[in-house]
Amino acid sequence: MKAVTLDRIEAFTPGRAWTIDEVAEESGLSRHQARMFRRIRGMATVRSDPDLALLDLLAAPAETLLAGVSDVDSVRYLIYSHTFPDLTPSYVNAPELLRNRLGLKKADAFAVAQQACASGLAAIDVAGELLRADGDPSAKALVLTGEKPFTGLTRYLVHVSIMGEASSACLVGLDGGGSRVVSYANRTEGEFAAGFRMTPDTQRRFGESYNDHLLDQMESALDQAGLRMSDIAMVVPHNVNLSSWLKLCTRVGFDRRRVFLDNLAEFGHCYCSDPFLNLVSMRERNLLAKGELYMLTSVGVGSTYAAMVIEY
Repeated sequence: MKAVTLDRIEAFTPGRAWTIDEVAEESGLSRHQARMFRRIRGMATVRSDPDLALLDLLAAPAETLLAGVSDVDSVRYLIYSHTFPDLTPSYVNAPELLRNRLGLKKADAFAVAQQACASGLAAIDVAGELLRADGDPSAKALVLTGEKPFTGLTRYLVHVSIMGEASSACLVGLDGGGSRVVSYANRTEGEFAAGFRMTPDTQRRFGESYNDHLLDQMESALDQAGLRMSDIAMVVPHNVNLSSWLKLCTRVGFDRRRVFLDNLAEFGHCYCSDPFLNLVSMRERNLLAKGELYMLTSVGVGSTYAAMVIEY
């Protein structure tokens, strides 16, 4: 079976930074809540540009990526992965608009959103299966992530995280020259299907079991590949908050320096884009080494837990 490869990845963040205190004031949070996000959750700023349209946010990394692709007609699938089911009015088809804007005339365009923030990793898996069934070994899929908070409910995850804006573009191929997908695991826990509207009691159970469920999928991805956690050079995480990652590292005895948390304070939690944004940042800082194994993780409220091991 041909290996799924992440042939090219690009990411984009708006230039305007908002402090957590500014976001708290705009969202109606108290100064005590703002302090909790700074001191305990490890957040300092998020990026957001009210004047930047959603399609402009999404197109930015895609245009950069495609500028280095010699044959854009090889892109047969455009998959827009996002957290919330509806980001545009019902009469606006965002994937089709993106396909037309990017000049991907031969691409089928659709969205993946059923796993909330874990949909980005799910879209990579979907892309791989489509390419294997396509029959053309040169065919590619373009996976895009990115969205803008459009209400207070979508900006603030109660006591857990504050959302920022970022986008990413990932060109997926088979046996390409990029990072090889070694394994992928995910599981949805329907007990928490109410998501942002969970009752306080359900929120408490969600918080108490969060690391258990995430760790299960991390271990499942390792088991599929016949690996151990010690084989992973670094975890490339979702930026939900600092405290949850420190608890998980303590529990499994994993060195926190092997979880890339540098972006969390600057960008906050950027929906599906986190692992891809972090991977690009690590590349730009020369933190990735050819042949090393890295684990991408994400959790989608609702609640899906996912982990993917790649060989860079």
